[in-house]
Amino acid sequence: MQVHWIWLAHRPGVTDRMKSILLEHFSDPEDIFFAEESAFRGISGLTDHALEGLMDKNLTASEEILDTCDRKGLQILTFSDEHYPQRLKNIADPPMVLYYKGRLPDWDASPVIGIVGTRKASAYGMHMARTLCAQIVSCGALVVSGGAEGIDTMSMLGALEAGGRVIGVLAGGLDK
Repeated sequence: MQVHWIWLAHRPGVTDRMKSILLEHFSDPEDIFFAEESAFRGISGLTDHALEGLMDKNLTASEEILDTCDRKGLQILTFSDEHYPQRLKNIADPPMVLYYKGRLPDWDASPVIGIVGTRKASAYGMHMARTLCAQIVSCGALVVSGGAEGIDTMSMLGALEAGGRVIGVLAGGLDK
């Protein structure tokens, strides 16, 4: 079934919001995959481009992603998994699939603080990011950052040095 989640997650022209709407109409991504074109008629906001993406039933790319994840030890968390963050489910356009490595935190039990900063930070800015995030985790929060060089890296380093937990959200993917 993960292959169908990945297929849905990568449909060209289908926004994450539209994927959520489709899941309200169909029981799961497998039902969306096997649906005929007529089953999509009447779904508000579905564009011709999105319909074209949904009618592409080729699973090759999805199977390749599964193989890559398996080879590289990456885990997959789908929108229907019990460990998928409830807070993320409640946004307007949640991602259907999350890829991760490591242990999952209890996303919904702790405050989550997102840190975003510049790559060209001053020495003072980097010191403050490190110090601030050490204090944030000492209060029981998770630190989320993109992990880029500069403020992001110092934030995550400060949190880890203080014994905290961090979540790195990578735009390019874990396999890169």
